[in-house]
Amino acid sequence: MRIILFSITLLICFISFSQKKKRDVAIPQTQEDSLKLEGILVEAEKQLILENYAKALENFHVALEMNTESAATHFKIAQVLSKSDEGQKGLPYGLKAIQLDPNNKYYRLGLARIYQSVGFYIDAAKTYEEMLELFPSDENALYELAELYQLTGRRDDMFKVFDQIEAQLGVKEEIVREKQRIYMKEGKIDEVIVEYGKLIDTYPNEPSYKVELINFLIQNKKLDKAEQAIAEYEATESASSRMTLMKSELAWMKGDRDKSLELISKAFETNSIDFESKFQIVSNYLIMSPKQEDRKKLTTVVVQLAEQYPDEFKAQAFVGDMLYQDGDSEEAVKYYLKAVTLSPANYSVWQNILNVESDLNQYDSVVVHAERALEYFPNQALLYYFAGAGYLIQNNYKKSVRMLEQGRKYTVDPNLLTIFYGQLGDAYNGLKEQEKSFIAYDKALENSPNNDHVLNNYSYFLSLANKDLEKALEMSAKLVELHPENPTYLDTHGWVLYTNGKFKESKRFLEKAVSLEEDGTVIEHYGDVLFQLGDVQGAILQWEKARDVGGASELIEKKIADRKLYE
Repeated sequence: MRIILFSITLLICFISFSQKKKRDVAIPQTQEDSLKLEGILVEAEKQLILENYAKALENFHVALEMNTESAATHFKIAQVLSKSDEGQKGLPYGLKAIQLDPNNKYYRLGLARIYQSVGFYIDAAKTYEEMLELFPSDENALYELAELYQLTGRRDDMFKVFDQIEAQLGVKEEIVREKQRIYMKEGKIDEVIVEYGKLIDTYPNEPSYKVELINFLIQNKKLDKAEQAIAEYEATESASSRMTLMKSELAWMKGDRDKSLELISKAFETNSIDFESKFQIVSNYLIMSPKQEDRKKLTTVVVQLAEQYPDEFKAQAFVGDMLYQDGDSEEAVKYYLKAVTLSPANYSVWQNILNVESDLNQYDSVVVHAERALEYFPNQALLYYFAGAGYLIQNNYKKSVRMLEQGRKYTVDPNLLTIFYGQLGDAYNGLKEQEKSFIAYDKALENSPNNDHVLNNYSYFLSLANKDLEKALEMSAKLVELHPENPTYLDTHGWVLYTNGKFKESKRFLEKAVSLEEDGTVIEHYGDVLFQLGDVQGAILQWEKARDVGGASELIEKKIADRKLYE
């Protein structure tokens, strides 16, 4: 709401007392006294302008002693006290000024403002009400009174003042906006629309109000009224990209997706709408589109936006997000890479790139991009994990250990720390550093005793090393208890039983494992246990099958040829 600042000039407040007698002068004054009084008042006003309030107040009090019935001097004392943060002390002087000069609207405005400054809002409102009885068209008082009514919760009285302002001064945009704000808070959509009508009728040559009304109608799902308003707009105004966008949004909300996309594509072809606006529009459409089918249609518009603005980071990243959500990971990563080329210091996009490439098993790319991301985010543990995991899969165990050891130092999440230690166990095992490997696995299990990756690898490598076989058996047993249908875990447990010499129990788990998955290693293990149980022919059949499936050990041909078990 507008507030009109109040000021009283020296000429208004102080008319020379030396020219003629005033009706508020209570005692006779000589010309010498009048000149002296005038000099004091000039000095007081000077000190007031210089913000030397104490000296100004001192001079005004001297002047008041010389002319106790001066309304102007009383008012100036009230004004100085208010400026000195002593407004309450100034109130009696303001009241006296009005008593001496009841028709002076500046004194009434000033008094009302002092009441406001000290928080006496009811008294301030009463002062404005009294003033408006004398000066019903005073714009300052009307606006101030409306604001006070709002401050004190007198909503209906405030609206009466608004009506009075409109009746006397015409439709004012600031009043319309305030009424709309209140109506919106009260949920009175139709009343807001009426207020838009007032603005449009008052300013028929200002198309922005018409556009604003159409947008409001669409946002509040008054679709038929919005369609009518668009028709009225197009009958008098030239076509614009903004209107095309609103027609697109209206078509979308009415269910005509194809027409909507056609219109939005047309609007986006022009440069009259800036990128940020286009970006926000598409974002709004996505919010309105929970269905996957609609989201896929919008992807074409987003791709168009990225092509139109190849140097906009947000456009490229946004397309990447859309394609990733649509399941097109390979295309998504292309746009993500364009995005980080434009703005490499964006961690979330790097993370998306690495997630996608990991999902696609593109570990060469994972390593390259994780290393590059670390140039910008050297303290992000997850980037070290991606690099370490990538190197691990490449069998570059030394670099894997370096990355994982560095990354765990930045890890505060215990779940992530478990993953780091689990991967370190694998990497150290690849380096044939078994003790470090087993220490890492133990630390992983401290945080997460049921971690299946660690239980599986730790128990399996212990069995291969023929160390702590009881511990290995305990871990593999827990593993198959937690995951009884996982062929990899069944194979691990079967092999741990095998290394413990428990061949009959081993056969039961390995037999189940081969029934669930055709894997050369698992099948070869099953053949080995059959051989240990005396079923040589059965063992050879399983070894031959393992050879044909692929993934068996280097000894498989020798086993078959010699019909013997080699370990």
